Amino acid sequence: MAPSRWLLRLFSVWLACLPLPLHAADRVVVGAGSTNFELPPGTPLAGYSRRKGRAAHGVHDPVGARALVLEDAGTTMVLVSCDLLIIDEHLFNAVHARLPALGLPPRAALILAATHTHSGPGAYGRKFFEKLSMGHYDPSVSTRLEDAIVEAIRVAYAGRDEALIAYASSRAPGLVHNRIDPQGPVDDELIVQAFFRPAARTPFAVLVNFSAHPTTLGAWSMQFSADYPGVLRRELEQRFPDSTCLFFAGAVADQGPEKTGPGYEPSEHLGRQLASGVVEALKNATPDDMGAVDAKQEIIPLPSARVRLGRRVRLPRWLGQQFVDDDAALSVLRLGSTAIFGVPCDMESELGARLKSAAQARGLRPLIIGFANDYIGYCVSEARYHSDEYEAVMAFNGPRAGSMLVERLIGMLER
Repeated sequence: MAPSRWLLRLFSVWLACLPLPLHAADRVVVGAGSTNFELPPGTPLAGYSRRKGRAAHGVHDPVGARALVLEDAGTTMVLVSCDLLIIDEHLFNAVHARLPALGLPPRAALILAATHTHSGPGAYGRKFFEKLSMGHYDPSVSTRLEDAIVEAIRVAYAGRDEALIAYASSRAPGLVHNRIDPQGPVDDELIVQAFFRPAARTPFAVLVNFSAHPTTLGAWSMQFSADYPGVLRRELEQRFPDSTCLFFAGAVADQGPEKTGPGYEPSEHLGRQLASGVVEALKNATPDDMGAVDAKQEIIPLPSARVRLGRRVRLPRWLGQQFVDDDAALSVLRLGSTAIFGVPCDMESELGARLKSAAQARGLRPLIIGFANDYIGYCVSEARYHSDEYEAVMAFNGPRAGSMLVERLIGMLER
């Protein structure tokens, strides 16, 4: 071996023995931030076509965005929970394009997810079906939403520091039901991830995942509201001062909230019950090192559009393709022992159970984030697709689309 190569090999060995820098793979830094949406007068509500795009009559409770940034030496991931009905691909692309200006790496993994409240702001969807449920597109509303989301990410990124994580999972019986089939599966799992500074006794951020449609408020409600996720956040942020709570909906396509009382009472009841469940679950959770973070995101083509008006009437494919997406954005994030799946749809619980089983078979804790990075409609099982149910009609890309997404996500997890 030539002397120069020998010296180079010796130098490489010496470098490998040096202490790792702060942001090495075993040192994860985390930050959290939040903002409220400041909406122009006349902004309509999103969620129910029966509202016919009418303007909101004020604010019942704040709606906004909450962000969590996690980073190690090789990966930066951003999780954002927005009090919106869905995420429009234009909104996602606009936010993602502004991340480098905040100092984030160009390849940062972003999950921009809607809580799916049916009382959030509208007017930001550009497609035909989106306009039906959220009114006509207004660029000023879209810009304000984008600015607020970016500000939440900026605050989170600026405040990142070393952190520990505590993971907890429990059941919340009696708070959710299968809204399609009374005898069908019910996912009442309440998943919690709490983030602590090394010397702190209370968390600075709490991530909550639950699978019940945020529809405790009907079309009668004409005020902006985050629905029960807003109550959950309010209760937890009061319980843990100076904390930021993020809510993510799971596989909710066939999962409806149990409603108790008139008006806003169901929202208050469900949110408070879930908050109590989170606090109780965290009593037995011990903060620990996070482990490495990793992320894989892909955009995959979807089967040709099959837009139906009921079970027997189908639009020609050339026409249906004008209204719906032809691709899907998928995400798999690894956070220590947790596998996070980001899906751009209303996913049926049966498909969600397949994802959870795949993660558990690999020794990982599963967490599904629905309504992430785009919206392609409902993803249901093949058996469900051939029914007359609303959820089946809203599955725009044929009977195999849901299973195809699940199979692709499992493949991404393996890689």
